[in-house]
Amino acid sequence: MDTAKITQNITTELEQLKKYTSTPEKGITRFPFTQEAKEAANYLAQLMTEVGLKVRTDNTGSIIGRLEGKSSETIMLGSHYDSVKHGGAYDGIAGVICAIEVARLLRENNNTLSYSLEIIATNDEEGARFNTGLFTGKVLLGQLTVDDIKNQFDAQGISVYDAMKSYGLQPDEIAEHTRNDIKAFLEIHIEQGPVLEYHGAQLGIVQVIVGIKRAKITIRGRADHAGTMPMNMRQDALEQASKVISKISDRARLFPNSVATVGYLEVKPNIMNIVPSEVNFAVEIRGTDEDSIMSQYYALLADLDQMSHASGLTYTAENLLFTSPVKMNETIMNILEASCIERGYSYMQLPSGAGHDAQIFGEQIPAAMLFVPSIGGRSHCPEEKSEPKDLAVATIVAYDAILKIANSL
Repeated sequence: MDTAKITQNITTELEQLKKYTSTPEKGITRFPFTQEAKEAANYLAQLMTEVGLKVRTDNTGSIIGRLEGKSSETIMLGSHYDSVKHGGAYDGIAGVICAIEVARLLRENNNTLSYSLEIIATNDEEGARFNTGLFTGKVLLGQLTVDDIKNQFDAQGISVYDAMKSYGLQPDEIAEHTRNDIKAFLEIHIEQGPVLEYHGAQLGIVQVIVGIKRAKITIRGRADHAGTMPMNMRQDALEQASKVISKISDRARLFPNSVATVGYLEVKPNIMNIVPSEVNFAVEIRGTDEDSIMSQYYALLADLDQMSHASGLTYTAENLLFTSPVKMNETIMNILEASCIERGYSYMQLPSGAGHDAQIFGEQIPAAMLFVPSIGGRSHCPEEKSEPKDLAVATIVAYDAILKIANSL
């Protein structure tokens, strides 16, 4: 296996893809259904064609290159080509390039597959434009309706429906493109964290993708003059919110593989000499088992109840999102592990703290993920980087896995 050639191909292709961004010199911004997305999609289609795949764009805007096997049932390999705002040049797209290199190896070695293979570059996995995400997987698994996409908007008030139409897709057919032929889904992705680098592992085999609970909390008090309202008579929404928020991180530390974040905070009226009348904050809890996630959320609600009874302030809790943890398929994990051992690559098993395409597919079909180290653990920022030689190692392991999966599922 010519690792140097694979490494060079990956380096060249990722350098070209860096050009397809709306924020040059300020990271990669490649939102779905935009001109820069179309340019990236066209380049990926060109690469797939050069490899010898039959290429098409599906009704989600994903790019698919197909290699026919003995059966029409399909093994799918890929990741996403969209990005967050001012993100990095490796998140998602590196996995797409690795998948194309797997197809190149299969063609060069004249491998005949029992199942057909599709290399896929999925669209709108991040949800950065419409605050949704995992778009391609949701459509292929029949989880979105026309009404859904008519009521999902970006910051400019453009709906997913209208964006699809402008992009040349058929939004009215959103529920008519489900797939029942996918036998397994495999994804290569950068880790987006520091664990693999810290342990000196070349690869990570994902055990489980975390579940996520998001909620918006609103605490309502009363605005008063900051100088004349005595402390024992105040209804300070920010003071009470801070007491509740301060417990969230410490509670998460009690649960293995859990994290909790308050990343959004809005204070009203947000004036220096007025007692805050209202606070809105968003809490996100992630974990590898549903019980630990919900235990933390119910404890937060208990803190809010106690705060309300003690202070007289009121609150509301709005559910924004809940996704269950998704375990990766043990059979495919064992195949990946066997390849690492046979080729002498260092690896470790670990959970994924981020959501991925493999999560949505893994709810219904066998799915697995390979992680590649992220330098410094950096991701979703212009400094994001992974070594092409590590991506080449992941490519080789995925190549081994594609050959073996057909005889194991």
